[in-house]
Amino acid sequence: MQTAPDALPRVSARIYASVILGAALGMLAGYAPLFNATAGVFVRPLAAEFGWGRSQASLSYAASMFGLAIVSPIVGAMMDRFGIRRVIACSAIVFGLATCAMALQDGSMLAWVGLSIVVGVSGAATSVLGYLAVLPQWFDRRLGLALGIAMCGLGAGTVILPMTAQYLVTVFSWRIAYLVLGAGSVVLSLAACGLLRERFPAGSRARRAASSAPVGVPLPIAVRSYRLWAIWLVFVLSSAATLSLGPHLPSLFADRGFDAAMAARSASMMGVGLLIGRLMTGLLIDRIHAPLVAGVFFVGGAVGVFLLRGSHDYGTLLVATMLIGLTIGAEGDLISYLVRSYFGLTSFGSLFGIAFSGYGLGAVIGPIGLGAWFDRHGSYDVPLLVLPCMLLVASGLVLSLGRYRIADRQEPAAAAASA
Repeated sequence: MQTAPDALPRVSARIYASVILGAALGMLAGYAPLFNATAGVFVRPLAAEFGWGRSQASLSYAASMFGLAIVSPIVGAMMDRFGIRRVIACSAIVFGLATCAMALQDGSMLAWVGLSIVVGVSGAATSVLGYLAVLPQWFDRRLGLALGIAMCGLGAGTVILPMTAQYLVTVFSWRIAYLVLGAGSVVLSLAACGLLRERFPAGSRARRAASSAPVGVPLPIAVRSYRLWAIWLVFVLSSAATLSLGPHLPSLFADRGFDAAMAARSASMMGVGLLIGRLMTGLLIDRIHAPLVAGVFFVGGAVGVFLLRGSHDYGTLLVATMLIGLTIGAEGDLISYLVRSYFGLTSFGSLFGIAFSGYGLGAVIGPIGLGAWFDRHGSYDVPLLVLPCMLLVASGLVLSLGRYRIADRQEPAAAAASA
């Protein structure tokens, strides 16, 4: 019987800890917390300086997510060819410089949207797409736990960086804030790359041996597989249904008669649910079939959206936002795990990039679609009926994946020993 990668005696526990810490640190300073989570902080000062409406000032979020979605499959293929650390390091430098360049805005909407797309394109490898691609090389039976712990870095960044950005904007200016965030991202990302290790570096004997071993699905076969596109569609639906709500929660609570402070607590409860969801998913998918775990979380998210639509009780609404947060937290862990479990490591980067592009596409469609509906009809009622149905369809799709297709789900000990 083959030995699991995380059980090989030649690798010390310090290496495993270093890989997880590197992934957590990188995601803390990466695209999602540093650019997306802070976007709301910049809306008001930009609108005030350039005379933009808030919808114009917030276009950077959708534009950057569009850039991320279209480039994710390419980034995945580059990681397979050139190595994960090399791609992350190059992307981190460009991403940091592009974030700094946001400080040079002069009111041109074309420049604002165009540079935001560059941020999304360059930031793709600094997101979970890059950092979570390393962990399946090292972990098998404890992959879920490793993913959950590493994703806590992203959760911490989502809490810390908006507060940091707000402080910089208040004390200095929004331009200084972009400069500091961009420069800080480069420093922390390169430190993260120093902690990361690749078990099968591009061009190494270990990579060639692993690629020739019959433990993964080759890319040409995988792209014709129902399972790959089912996974892609699952995350289009789930991210569109859950991430669409984040920008609209304060307005939704205000429509129910709650003040700004009470609305802010709803965002905090979603953040709590997100962190718990990441840890719970990581623990559960090591013990329970991952599609079943995903299906349960998606149903829980659907219940949360139904409660959000139908209740005017503040406590119930907070529970609803926490359930939605749990679902968002689960999504991040599941993409990497499902790709690893059904397709192995042979073309992992490329396939992870394809699956992750679905998540990015949903994150573009959802918020824009929900906002456009409200602007036209003045109500969230119909979307809050549609979004739970999307999560239920995602639950059915993920359950249709069936048993894992990589029977052993383990890399040969011989390949690792030759590294």
